[in-house]
Amino acid sequence: MFRKAPLLLVALMSLPLISQAHDGHGFFHGSELAHYLSSPGHAVPLVLVVAASVALILYRKRSREERDV
Repeated sequence: MFRKAPLLLVALMSLPLISQAHDGHGFFHGSELAHYLSSPGHAVPLVLVVAASVALILYRKRSREERDV
């Protein structure tokens, strides 16, 4: 467990670098939901996460149905 501590420490220390908050660009402020839905830099990852979640749910559901048969 202690061998993972330096990696975790580096990851936690670099968190501010990868989570650079920014003011809104375009017509919406950065804190509004419309900002995340209208800018491709936010909308594409959101769509990918939703699609992966739906695929995982369907996969689990089908595997349970096959196991129960």
